[in-house]
Amino acid sequence: MSISTFPEICTEGVKPVRHLLTYDQTVPRTLVHRAAVTEVFLTDGCRMEDAERVLIAAQWPRSHALYEPDAAAFSDPVLLVETVRQAAIYTAHRFHDVPLAHRFIFCDLDFQIEDPAPLRVGGAPLRVVLDGRFTPDTNQSTKRFGARYETALKVNGLHCGRASVRLLAVGDELYATLRYRSTPAGGLLPPRSRTLLPAADVGQVRPENVLLSSEGPGKYGMHLDAKHPGYFEHASDHVPGMALVEAFRQAGHQLLRQSGDPRTHLMTSCEVSFDCFGELDAPVTVEAHEGLTDAAPGDRLVRLTATQGERTLARATSVYRPHRVVSAC
Repeated sequence: MSISTFPEICTEGVKPVRHLLTYDQTVPRTLVHRAAVTEVFLTDGCRMEDAERVLIAAQWPRSHALYEPDAAAFSDPVLLVETVRQAAIYTAHRFHDVPLAHRFIFCDLDFQIEDPAPLRVGGAPLRVVLDGRFTPDTNQSTKRFGARYETALKVNGLHCGRASVRLLAVGDELYATLRYRSTPAGGLLPPRSRTLLPAADVGQVRPENVLLSSEGPGKYGMHLDAKHPGYFEHASDHVPGMALVEAFRQAGHQLLRQSGDPRTHLMTSCEVSFDCFGELDAPVTVEAHEGLTDAAPGDRLVRLTATQGERTLARATSVYRPHRVVSAC
């Protein structure tokens, strides 16, 4: 049986039991809000005697239609974000009795890859353990559940980094109020041409996964296809947050390529704040500019925004590390 390298004392009901995290099958897709079993990366989870601490097991595939390893064989950092997103939803449903019908709204997220070396893909899928704390808000109700999920990540038993998300789970009535409390301002930009950037310029492998076209230095049009099996894994009434994260990653890669740096970069950290819902029938513009950083030598910091008309949908700050530096880790 495939197990993690350590047993832990977890709570099952009222009696603590010894639990070995397994990698033999995925958790039910309904617990992570996925439509396809192939898009579920979590395999197990347990809550510790300290009720806020949870351990989550996940398996990352060697290859994936959306989260493809890069040219240097490093796992896609956005796969890390998706895994954390799934872990937060799974924990809310399984250990905090959040109804399955509740809608999840992610307010912010951040991650830091502190040691990229474990992310290199080899001859087998990568085993991931998320050792985190899930801290619910104090003002909960049957209509609203908020929490902060913070976790450390181990890949194949080695510490890799940390991540955090802030979520809000709400019933349909409150979701409708939040979703439509503001409407787009008039005078939105007209439709754009769809001359997408080359996949290599935005850190992607497959052309069908490119989201951006160039509109000048550091300015990009975002293009969403509601039939895309990855960005729209299930139906959505707004621009998916994970698509915005990917658009930010792609914009950072392209900005660095435009600056004359031909190297491939790994996004080693990202902080994202989601400000409002984006409409599917109006253009989204992504802007990126390089900033100063006191991170490791060779790292480059990029600040990004996604706007729709006069509204800011999301903001991000990302750090990119060239692969010749990553390879030395």
